[in-house]
Amino acid sequence: MKKLLTIPIFLIFLSLVGCSAVPFIGPVVTGVLTWVEGEAHKYYPYDADVVYRASKRALDDMGLEITKDEAKSNDGHYLVAGKEDRFKINVDNVKQDISELRLRVNFMGDKDYAELFYTKVDDQLSTIRFNERGEPVFCEDED
Repeated sequence: MKKLLTIPIFLIFLSLVGCSAVPFIGPVVTGVLTWVEGEAHKYYPYDADVVYRASKRALDDMGLEITKDEAKSNDGHYLVAGKEDRFKINVDNVKQDISELRLRVNFMGDKDYAELFYTKVDDQLSTIRFNERGEPVFCEDED
């Protein structure tokens, strides 16, 4: 009986509050950046390799040295970067052309630094780098 009352109560609340409830509901619906036990999660409409290369360029842009770079069995990637392995990054394919980027900063997580990293990754996703012949290059070719 209590479960049946939750929907009408929610609808009444929404009708009283109106559009001012949208800023509170918006982040929950879009799922832009979520936190689970000190680890940030974000989904991208790209293949895991694209997000992986953007993550490497973002780390380079932030001046963080990559200390571990491993390919995972599920077409994913694992990166460790920064002093004392500060950043632990997992990039996994969820479905075709959908990938998840998980990030843990330090042991407990550093939300502000993680948001900065995700902003850098978002910027790098829309960037294509070219070599001197005008051909697009990947991270491995840039050195």
